[in-house]
Amino acid sequence: MAELILTTNPGIEDITAEEARAKLGAEIVSVKEGLGRVIVRVRDEYLEHIRLLGSVHRAHLLLARGSICPEASCLDTVRSIVAESGAVDFLVPTGSFAVRVNRVGSHEYRSLDVARVAGDAVIAAAVEKRGWRPRVDLDYPSTIIHIDVIEREVLVSIELGGELSWHRRGYRVYDHPAALKPTLAYAMIMLSGARDGDHLVDPMCGGGTVAIEAAYMFEDSRLTCIDRNPRHIAGARLNARAALVHRRIRFLVGDARRLSSLVGEADVLVSNPPYGIRLGSPRQVRRVYREFLREATKVFRKSITIITPEYVYAKRVLEENGWKIVHERRVAHGNLYPHIIVAAP
Repeated sequence: MAELILTTNPGIEDITAEEARAKLGAEIVSVKEGLGRVIVRVRDEYLEHIRLLGSVHRAHLLLARGSICPEASCLDTVRSIVAESGAVDFLVPTGSFAVRVNRVGSHEYRSLDVARVAGDAVIAAAVEKRGWRPRVDLDYPSTIIHIDVIEREVLVSIELGGELSWHRRGYRVYDHPAALKPTLAYAMIMLSGARDGDHLVDPMCGGGTVAIEAAYMFEDSRLTCIDRNPRHIAGARLNARAALVHRRIRFLVGDARRLSSLVGEADVLVSNPPYGIRLGSPRQVRRVYREFLREATKVFRKSITIITPEYVYAKRVLEENGWKIVHERRVAHGNLYPHIIVAAP
């Protein structure tokens, strides 16, 4: 069995845990809510399938863990745990390494201090056990050693699959200025209760992320991607073509406030409506939300799922139109903390 740290978007750790359990038969060791960390155990033969997880940003092979105090003297604990972790077994004489640190909590030492001590420990262990000194390369390392210091716990792990986050799907040819992370799109689709065969619509689809992720998840669903901006629809079509799912998605230029004239009836809405930063006036943003959501309650039969910082107002509009909020959660999206809300008739 291998023990892994799965990183994800803060706020959807439970979805990552359930996905790992369902797809990999994983045993859940720890879910660090709000920190985007899920620790699991999986059988070795499933390691090659880790990248199939739609809600995961990265995976680290956990080598060692231990307790640590917040005082500066406890940097010696980091040194000891790293030296005994076996991290040097993942280094080769012709390669290079770097240490990346994620620190959460109040400590007398900084992340740079942890990285320095951990790097020294790796070099010393390699010289002692292997007889050669590994090369440090902070920009393009061949091996990345992660140190997570979370409150009073330290974890040492090795990056699997390179440093580029897996949420940066290769299909994003067109980069929408307010693009939704595919991992969040995956989580929203799961929370919406959508099932294969449902007609799923994103009426403010931007670069098409929700529809593309839904195409990966479902085989028989009708998928509709709508945006009032023809440039975004052209970009969404390019992204879907790069993802090899463009024939599965219907693309329409249209106003989300006129949904009934565009799609008639549908099952599930999943969308990332504009946050209003570019629109300026909160009053203007709320007018768009009010008209859009009123129309949506007439069109959709099963659920409406959106991510928005205007969640208080959005909930009020949905409830005024006879829908009930069945789920709500706060997530991190860039430097903002919007809420995902799910409503049902």
